[in-house]
Amino acid sequence: MTTFPAHAHSHDHGNSVFSKRPILTGIAVGVGSLLPHVFLPPEASLGFAAVLIGLIAGVYFGFAVVNGSPRDQFVEFNVTGVFTVTALLGLLLWPILLPLAYFGHALWDLAHHNRSRLSLVAIPQWYVPWCIVIDVIVGAGLLFIWNLDGLI
Repeated sequence: MTTFPAHAHSHDHGNSVFSKRPILTGIAVGVGSLLPHVFLPPEASLGFAAVLIGLIAGVYFGFAVVNGSPRDQFVEFNVTGVFTVTALLGLLLWPILLPLAYFGHALWDLAHHNRSRLSLVAIPQWYVPWCIVIDVIVGAGLLFIWNLDGLI
């Protein structure tokens, strides 16, 4: 049985439509993630947005579990926790925190783009623009929809 060092395994699977077309699929996933908010009552929209940002933030912890050091796991677990607590505060107290969390997550994505400078967990390079597009679409869309609904 042949073993490879952790860095030899690439997450850039060439057969994925997401890796081949990250911007286009990011737009599709972003719009698809935002669309339910048009039809949901405001309270359900808040809940859905809170759950989704927690899920999105948790993906980086998953990358750290698969491909990272104990330090990477610690960092990503705690950052996921910050986004989750922010989501809970947005759900319960200040709805504006939810779209801001999506914009904040786009910045966290960007921080992983140049991980050599910040020493963050390795992720597929296509994932950065893909997730940024989703985060910005959902964050901006929530600001627009929730402004119309009077939530913010």
